Amino acid sequence: MVENSEKAIQAADPNILPISTEEAVEDNNDPKDFRPWQQLPVFCAMGLGIFILGLDNTIVGTATPTLTNEFHSLTDIGWYGSAYRLTTCSTQFLFGKLYEQFRVKWVLVVAVAILEIGSIVSASASSSAAFIVGRAIAGCGSSGILNGVLIAISHTVPLRWRPICNSTVGGLECIAMIVAPVIGGALTTYVTWRWCFWLNLPVGGFTMIVIIFLFKNPESQKVTDEPFFAKIKQLNIMSLLIFTGSVVCLLLALQWGGTTYSWSSGRVIAPLVVAAVSFAGFIAFEVLQKDAATIPRSVILNRTAGLCLVYAFCSSAAFNVIDYFLPIWFQAIKGATAAKSGQMLLPSIIGLSVAAISSGFIVSAIGYYTPLMLLGSTMMAIGFGFLTSFTPRTTDSAWIGWQVMFSIGIGLAFPQPWSATQTALDAKDIPVGMAAVGFSISIGAAISISVSQNIFTNLLREGLSSVPGLAVGNVIEQGATGFLNNVPASEKERVIDIYNSAVTRTFWAGVAAACVGLVAALCMKWNSVKGAKKERTAEE
Repeated sequence: MVENSEKAIQAADPNILPISTEEAVEDNNDPKDFRPWQQLPVFCAMGLGIFILGLDNTIVGTATPTLTNEFHSLTDIGWYGSAYRLTTCSTQFLFGKLYEQFRVKWVLVVAVAILEIGSIVSASASSSAAFIVGRAIAGCGSSGILNGVLIAISHTVPLRWRPICNSTVGGLECIAMIVAPVIGGALTTYVTWRWCFWLNLPVGGFTMIVIIFLFKNPESQKVTDEPFFAKIKQLNIMSLLIFTGSVVCLLLALQWGGTTYSWSSGRVIAPLVVAAVSFAGFIAFEVLQKDAATIPRSVILNRTAGLCLVYAFCSSAAFNVIDYFLPIWFQAIKGATAAKSGQMLLPSIIGLSVAAISSGFIVSAIGYYTPLMLLGSTMMAIGFGFLTSFTPRTTDSAWIGWQVMFSIGIGLAFPQPWSATQTALDAKDIPVGMAAVGFSISIGAAISISVSQNIFTNLLREGLSSVPGLAVGNVIEQGATGFLNNVPASEKERVIDIYNSAVTRTFWAGVAAACVGLVAALCMKWNSVKGAKKERTAEE
């Protein structure tokens, strides 16, 4: 049956190469003695590392009100989340180069250790500044963990089975990001917010121990025997610093624009200009470096890898809009508590989990990841589109059903850029390719949250200003659960409708991102995980 489906796919598009048993070519970098049962403990430990990484992405949100009360730092509220994203985005390519020059085992251990140090600093912080520093340190470690796990998979798992591992990794991260606010809310309410970060220590420690003692350095990873400082020199530190400056300035502008300062303010325009100039300088530096560039031409000019970056950006952007605003809709419009809104997200968690894990087996069976990218983007766009029609009177069956729709789409779509990039690139380019995908995911999340937050805030202010006698600033400052406290009883229904409109219209950003991702998938070459070497040659 699988063979017939492959023939049908090729008949529909002659550019797709056949992958019959006789013609399939195994990747030269596939491990020759792959034994899944020996790798299981290591993979489980890495899975736990990915899970705490996902938790760390979103767990701080529910603890933020308590943090501002304890540290008396309402003006720092934006930095609690953005400090983590800033360092995650800006260190992606640094870790990509480190994984090129050094053994994946030890770089991964260092990345987990950095996350642990950041968690300790945050958990023990006695001031807002110390907490922000801890979050920034943890962000550095997080960028290295995801890249490291995916690179380790590329060196220890045969190409045909990597989609299963990649989809499991992607599913774990997404699930953790969804359940993190629930866990964070429970810990903050019943124990202390500090346990949101102490929780990382035993899990991260276990991960490090297993990797150190059970994970063997893969023979397929080609690492030179050059001296340590010679390898450091090859990291292109100057290029990375220019790129980091560009990313930091861009994210600062997005963090401040429309919230702390107006978009016309010099404090927003200046970092945007610096970001543009720095990025232009980075491009010029990369051109001069040629094959020694941070992002080699073999990655940039690879059609599949390039489109995967667009697809990863769009999938992450769409997912984070929903992950950020759907709980707000449950709490503000449906009147759910933080714990109850977590329960109302169960359809998303279940749908995403089943789809993400199943997608790996489907890709391994049929050989192609592109159909799942197309189906995933389509389901996301449809699901997000129906979310825009939500009202205070939306029935339970509706919000459950459309959650299942878009969550299955996310589960099918999210892991595929990793599998596609590993399939399209040579082994020497995979670390940088993984770093590029990770950066696209991180920057997609940062930009989408900033854009959707601005859409929400502007629409809410505009709508509330039409209500006579209402102190708009006071209503907004009360947050999603207390915004009705200062609203007259006669105007409460009207204000709820305004709030609902502001939230649901942000979902259009998710629809737009999913549609752009669909276009990227339509333009993508149909590479097979069963005949990777042949198709890499054809693409080049």
